Amino acid sequence: MKEKKSFLTRIPTLAVLLFLMTCGASIYHAFREVWVFYDPNLVFLGGAVGLFLVLLAVIALLLALLWLRLNAKTPLYQKRGFRILALIALILTVLVCLSVIAICVFSGPETNRVMLLYLKKDLPVILAFCAAVLLLIAVPACKGKGRHLLAGALAVCMAGAALWQIFPLLPYRILSDPLVLDTGEDYAVVFATNAKGTGFVEYSFEGQDCTVYAQRSGRRIGDRMIHSIRVPYEHLKNNSYAVGSTRVLEEYSYGSRLGKTVKSDRYAFRAPEGETQTYLVVSDWHSYLRQAETAAKQLGAYDAVLLMGDPTAGMDFEEEAAENLVAFGGRLTGGTMPAIYARGNHETRGAFTDELPDYLGFDQLYYTVERGPYAFLVLDSGEDKPDDHVEYGGMTDYQRSREEMAAWLAGVQITAPHVLALSHVWQVSEPKPELSRAIWDDFLRLGVRFEISGHTHACRFLDGASEEEQAYLDAYPSITTYLDGGHSGKTYVASRLTLSPDGVRFEAADQNGTRVMDRTLPW
Repeated sequence: MKEKKSFLTRIPTLAVLLFLMTCGASIYHAFREVWVFYDPNLVFLGGAVGLFLVLLAVIALLLALLWLRLNAKTPLYQKRGFRILALIALILTVLVCLSVIAICVFSGPETNRVMLLYLKKDLPVILAFCAAVLLLIAVPACKGKGRHLLAGALAVCMAGAALWQIFPLLPYRILSDPLVLDTGEDYAVVFATNAKGTGFVEYSFEGQDCTVYAQRSGRRIGDRMIHSIRVPYEHLKNNSYAVGSTRVLEEYSYGSRLGKTVKSDRYAFRAPEGETQTYLVVSDWHSYLRQAETAAKQLGAYDAVLLMGDPTAGMDFEEEAAENLVAFGGRLTGGTMPAIYARGNHETRGAFTDELPDYLGFDQLYYTVERGPYAFLVLDSGEDKPDDHVEYGGMTDYQRSREEMAAWLAGVQITAPHVLALSHVWQVSEPKPELSRAIWDDFLRLGVRFEISGHTHACRFLDGASEEEQAYLDAYPSITTYLDGGHSGKTYVASRLTLSPDGVRFEAADQNGTRVMDRTLPW
């Protein structure tokens, strides 16, 4: 019995508990993007934030116990109250660790990737806390050479961190082939690097060598990982180009400190313009990049790509867009063909949402693209719930945005004989059905024959499976809506559309090569 009691008051035991509780609290805090889902079940002390404060209180308790164990002149750790507090800390630490493991398991890889980005953001504070603990507790407890060794190790770590900030050791590189987005006015050549820098495109036009930088009001933009450079259609038509970037370490009023310049190979760019055009369609890949890319390969060759939205659960960080949208799109296109992008509802969530259109080179996310006899009417359906929904945290006004889009749409004129509408959510204005009907009325006016959508994670045509679907089929019988597959559990389905004067062939396959759709419909 005596042996069990003393175990809780040993210095290694308290140190391990402090380490585990610090890790558990840090990971729990890094899951803060999903705290809103915990709050309904955590009604004490303000919900999820209250629970985090409890974790901080346990860390403070463990710090106090460890300090008393190391520095108290009298053996307080032999007191019954000390052992009771240590036992409480042990129980809470075990519960927290088990809870964090459960959260990681049930959250899935998509949410866990975002958690790691938040953990990376929190890392300086966590490391500073650990250093403070060592200085306040461990250093005074060390004797003789041990104290000098610990102090020296801390000094080396601090010096290394400072040097890393001044001279980053991570090699600078371009993450993938560029993604050439058709904005409806020109091309936006978009690519991503693994750190911040400038971006430029090099090509020749009418006998002149051209270098075009990402710039604003005459100043090169150097604070981004995602670089977008607007280039006129005629400058890239049947042409070749290269992209490059110079790392920006610091900018000053007088001069700046630049790093390495990296540049890609040249890409031979071609855009579909003939009577037969083939488009790869991907939607709702939600960070399952390998599955989506494998599914795309099962469908064979294509001339261009339709990116139908939802690359991740949200847009909290630039890194998410760089990896899951820009680099992913670059690998699908190989930098040699254009892509058309329709925003999904999950790109409307998170702090980076406001920056995304500008970073991709768009003035607005609804526009028209004409390719020979075919026109694409690209719409931004925004969120799929009312703006006051708890998930949006009081930061959305998509109803007004959709109303502005509907006003723009009312003035759109299309001359191409064959028209396809692209909208991530097939109703376009899901929270406001009356606005959806007004938009679909314009579909009729513009001669839209097919609508391409995602969002449902199921590959099918709109077929009246619900009363709402049947109401649209009855009201708009000339419009056929195709729902692209996307990610669903362990399977990812991508599609390929072949446009010809006779109609559109719809094909779809999953990453295992299983064909789930092959149907041709007339115009």
